[in-house]
Amino acid sequence: MLLPSQQLRDLAKTFDICLSGKQSPANCDVRYRQLYWLMVFDAKGELRSACKLGEQLGVVTKQGFDVPNAFVEIVEAGSRSKTTLAGLKRAYVESRGSLASFEALREKLDEVHGVGQMGIAAFLAETADKTKDPVLSRARSLLIEAHACSHQVINYGAFSRLRQGLVEFIDEHPSHAFTPKLLQPLLDTGLKYSFDIGVKCRSYAKQWSGGDVSEARSELVVALNKQVAIKLQKANKQLAELKPTAYARPQLLAVVGDAKGLLQAMETTKSYGVFRPIHAEWRREAEAKAKLSSSK
Repeated sequence: MLLPSQQLRDLAKTFDICLSGKQSPANCDVRYRQLYWLMVFDAKGELRSACKLGEQLGVVTKQGFDVPNAFVEIVEAGSRSKTTLAGLKRAYVESRGSLASFEALREKLDEVHGVGQMGIAAFLAETADKTKDPVLSRARSLLIEAHACSHQVINYGAFSRLRQGLVEFIDEHPSHAFTPKLLQPLLDTGLKYSFDIGVKCRSYAKQWSGGDVSEARSELVVALNKQVAIKLQKANKQLAELKPTAYARPQLLAVVGDAKGLLQAMETTKSYGVFRPIHAEWRREAEAKAKLSSSK
């Protein structure tokens, strides 16, 4: 497709075409399906559009275009996008973090298929003090970070940082109106690859309660307990329906804290790349729980 063609020669007169498989441009983090992305920048170098090239080519060729012309169509359509991520970041600061400007950022992230999410999460945290509600801006940052982690490649460090950030934020700002909305990202994403989430959530509940018995903290603990109970019930139901050799089984055993079952499953489970630190943590915690149980 990218072999010399008249269409590409003509396109190159209007756009600088750069092919690189080594790294993505600054603030355009792509960790999910890292290869074969197309990003279109304007003359200022600001990201205007992005797409998974192979998938989009499939869509456009079905409209009657051959591959070279489909590529040109995708680039030109991307260049006509009315906004850039950088421009919307400026608008967010200028409006002091208005809801409309935040929703515009989220819509743009959806439009570019999540390219730059981690950069936007960092931006929201870094510029929080320039907004009307700095706490809300930091909460938004965590929400965007959670979405990035849930849709991009598994990264032990990223999940650990997100989990810690969510737990600390909830502890520090129990009365903020946005705080209850962070419980679900904590359970669904922050604890996605954790061992025995029931125990961990009881620890968080104890931490959040502390010596303060405020109504807001009590409500958070009740909500957390309710949500984790639903999640554990769902995980146990899924386990009951899975075959012993199912791919998803070790993760579900980790979630429910079945130390013996997990250790047995991991005897035949291979650890690859990004999963190695996650599996190592599961093994350590499962062995510790099994040892504690046997000593009773």
